[in-house]
Amino acid sequence: MIFAARRLARLLPDSAYLRLLYRRAHGRWPDLRRPRTFDEKMQWYKLHYRDPLMTTLSDKYAVRLWLEAQGQGRLLNELIGVYDRPEEIEPAALPERFVIKATHGSNMNLICRDKGALDWGAARSAMRRWLRRDYFESGRQWCYKGIPRRLICERYLENEEHGELLDYKFYCYGGRPDTVWVCSGRHSGRLAYNAYDMEWNRVPVFKGKPGSGLDIRRPDGFAAMVDTARRLSGDFPFVRVDLYWVEERAIFGEFTFYPDSGIVPFSPDRFNAAFGDLMVLPGERQETR
Repeated sequence: MIFAARRLARLLPDSAYLRLLYRRAHGRWPDLRRPRTFDEKMQWYKLHYRDPLMTTLSDKYAVRLWLEAQGQGRLLNELIGVYDRPEEIEPAALPERFVIKATHGSNMNLICRDKGALDWGAARSAMRRWLRRDYFESGRQWCYKGIPRRLICERYLENEEHGELLDYKFYCYGGRPDTVWVCSGRHSGRLAYNAYDMEWNRVPVFKGKPGSGLDIRRPDGFAAMVDTARRLSGDFPFVRVDLYWVEERAIFGEFTFYPDSGIVPFSPDRFNAAFGDLMVLPGERQETR
């Protein structure tokens, strides 16, 4: 039954598929002719906005080459290896702690804090599943279409004061950072998000995950991170720029053009409209909050 449903879904045109995906998540049909909310505009973005650079920036290996070409190589985490197959990875050649990521999508990461305790059989099986996955298919996220399926290994990062790595996810609209979502709990698998404005005031909004109980203070390099997010975000109607602040410097994480594929609602619901107003699509006028 599930397999048949998936095969049927593959046959649907992108527009019909995304309308059904949105209705299942939000309980209502999206207006794709005159999208108003952030999540409606995400669906329009996937269907109609086409900039080839988006695919390069979404490829976790190709984006490194792009950043170097832009003179931004200092933002890159140390690269340990690039692999076409998990069998190419030699455990003996890796440090005790590292991170392995698939290059063609999101949420395909192996965070290793102790190489000696890692089950390599299970790890390789997970990586093979990643490489079989067409990340475009499940959410029709255009920019992932055709990205080469590879694995990269990078240096393990951690904020020592928290015993984990904080991920600063900047929502940028037309080159202007507006909100940063601070993600914690990645190592434990219990993700939590706190949202802040650019003055580090807490924004009372949630999106699929609870708030964090951590005492997350404004990092010393926050102004530098805001400036980095502004420079990297270009003039896209929307892009999320992910950064880390480790060892007194900003380190690039990734670009994301369709957070949660536009199917995880904001709470309270008024933020769906507020963030939607900030995302100006071609032909639209800027709305005010």
